[in-house]
Order: sequence, then structure tokens, then C-alpha cells
Amino acid sequence: MMTIVSARQPCWNDVEHTSLNLLVTFEETSDSLGEIPFTASPKDPEPHGRELFERAVALEYGEIAEADEETLKDAVRMKTSGLSALASSMIAKLQSDLSTLQDSVALGMATDEEITQLPMTQAQLDLWRKYRVLLSRIESQPAFPRAIDWPTQPE
Repeated sequence: MMTIVSARQPCWNDVEHTSLNLLVTFEETSDSLGEIPFTASPKDPEPHGRELFERAVALEYGEIAEADEETLKDAVRMKTSGLSALASSMIAKLQSDLSTLQDSVALGMATDEEITQLPMTQAQLDLWRKYRVLLSRIESQPAFPRAIDWPTQPE
């Protein structure tokens, strides 16, 4: 765990206030790095990250500024990118599964279970495709980046 010497200028990273940025000096790196930018979160894997977030929320480092427009855009784009990557991965898997099911039907080799699975797999694929398209339209929402209507992720 890093020892916090000082922290200042807390600023939210997103509208939801799930993480914040600060300028922090740690005892262990003060000579080599000095004051460094740090992102703190209540879900930080490191104890000092969680501690910095808790202390900042308690206003120990001053009032927390709201994120500027560019910071909000970057946060939304990062979240969208991660969700889109997940959607693309699910789509690739479902396309592969669907292709195999279609082959088994076309070749007259399909089991009853595969015949039943075919329309369900197609429906699931369509849901993930729709989700990915909706994610691609996040930036065109009227209140972007201050208010986002996130699409519901398929199950």
C-alpha cells in the first residue's frame, strides 16, 4: 500500500460520480515522481485508491469539481468502447454457433435439440447486433455527454 502524503484538486470523471481524479503525492514516490495525477474509485483494487476516493468524497481535499465536457466525452467513449468490444465478441461467438447449427440442418444431420436451438441462437444474435448498433449511436443522443440513455445489454 502506498502512503498518501497529500492530495488536491479532486474532480469527478463522470456524471455518475463513480471515480475522480486528483493530484497526489505518495511517500514512496515523492522524490522520483513528485505530485502525480491519480484516478481514485471505491472499487479500486488497491487500498490507497479506495482511501483517496473516500477521503475526497468526505471533502478532505476540498470541493470536488464537476468533470468538464471533454472528460465526460472521454469517459463515455471508454465505456462505449468496452461495451462494443463485448458485443462484438458475443456476436462472433453466436455467428459461429449459428453457422454450425445451420450446417447441421442443411446436411440433414441436426438433432431435435439443434433444430430447437437454431431460432433461439438467431434471436440472441439479433439482440446483440441491435445492442451494438445502439451503442454506436450514443454520441448522437441529444444530451451527450451529460445524460446517456444506455441500451439494455442482452442476457
